[in-house]
Amino acid sequence: MDTTRANALCRYIDASPSAFHAVETAAAMLEAAGAVRLDERKEWKLQPGKAYCLVRDGASLAAFRLGTEPVQETGFALAGAHTDFPGLRARLEKSVVARGVERVAVEAYGGPIHATWLDRPLSLAGRAVVRGEGGRPESRLVNFNRPVAVIPNLAIHFNREMNKGVEYPMNSALLPLVSARPGTAAPGEAPAQSWALRTLAAELGVAPADILAADLGFVDAAPSFLFGAEGELVSAPRIDNLEGCHAILSAFTASGPARHTQVAVLFDNEEIGSGTARGADSSFLRDLVDRICALAGSGPEAAWRALSRSLNVSVDGAQGWHPSHADKFDEEYAPVLNKGPAIKANANVRYATDALGEAAFRACCEEAGVPCQRFRMRADLVPGSTIGPVSSALLGARTIDVGVPMLAMHAARETAGSFDHDSMISALGVFYARGPELL
Repeated sequence: MDTTRANALCRYIDASPSAFHAVETAAAMLEAAGAVRLDERKEWKLQPGKAYCLVRDGASLAAFRLGTEPVQETGFALAGAHTDFPGLRARLEKSVVARGVERVAVEAYGGPIHATWLDRPLSLAGRAVVRGEGGRPESRLVNFNRPVAVIPNLAIHFNREMNKGVEYPMNSALLPLVSARPGTAAPGEAPAQSWALRTLAAELGVAPADILAADLGFVDAAPSFLFGAEGELVSAPRIDNLEGCHAILSAFTASGPARHTQVAVLFDNEEIGSGTARGADSSFLRDLVDRICALAGSGPEAAWRALSRSLNVSVDGAQGWHPSHADKFDEEYAPVLNKGPAIKANANVRYATDALGEAAFRACCEEAGVPCQRFRMRADLVPGSTIGPVSSALLGARTIDVGVPMLAMHAARETAGSFDHDSMISALGVFYARGPELL
């Protein structure tokens, strides 16, 4: 089996240690494929069959290709994913020093599996705002791209019951260790600036006083890789949900113009509920739809008519069957790695899929010649959710939740199937080609 797309996924993940980097890398992919960059603040002039992209606040992105026929008559083929991931966010100014040993204060973003962050090399990445020319704030991406910290575990000799489960308090046990120079400070004396602030300043080549603010997070410093007899497995951080982002981008850039309008959207902040200006529960996608219809549609009802004909796919990871924890799954709805994308459904609409939507995505997989699976949480357990229900409610368009099966979701490092990524891209390629005609 060809692992070209899986290797491309690894490169995308490694180039995207934050949502800001994920969007920068995505924009570069789109522009390399001929998409024209737009600015929300400026006037747009659109041409049928041409691709465009825009970025909101550095961490969310949308791309679209106008259809060859009126949008109100053919609708949209929309696919969405999210750029953020659970992890540990650094508190920039706070200094945590004891006996010359310095750590960085952090807080949890989303729902990370705490234990997976211990005893592994960590890097630091995100966005910083510095004082630029004339004192104006200037935004810069930051990627240390090397190990700078580790969160050391407690020796088992201090807790012989450790292997029965340990709680790791965020404000004490999960602080990354970054320096140990006992002779550099008097007992109880903290440095003038925190490690995070002075190290960030050195990385950017500015004075600490010129750093106005920053959004930085610790990330696994080890690169992504394929393993298995045929490279059939992917080990990487941030598979949830950079895999979905890369699959959508790959399918969109490989697609040609269609009768309908094609849209790809990558939102930030899904892991904390999407309720931000650049999240799925914002005006971002609806603003885009309304603007496209205002420029390319005909008449005041164009947006409503277009959305009533549209089909939306939310691409996010699915909980794959775990050989060590098989009892956690409903055997009939337990997707296995490398047996195809999983269609996700839930009676209480934690996922947006309905029967018509499921049939439409099954048709995509069949036409693409790839397998397809189903995921439903065991009936006595509550599943997570996605951008699917949120987008569905805001757009009023039929929405399908799908994802590649994966293990250790929300861990510092996750595992998925190489061939499933290939299958997802192929299925999304059919989706972009067929769009609302699938209904």
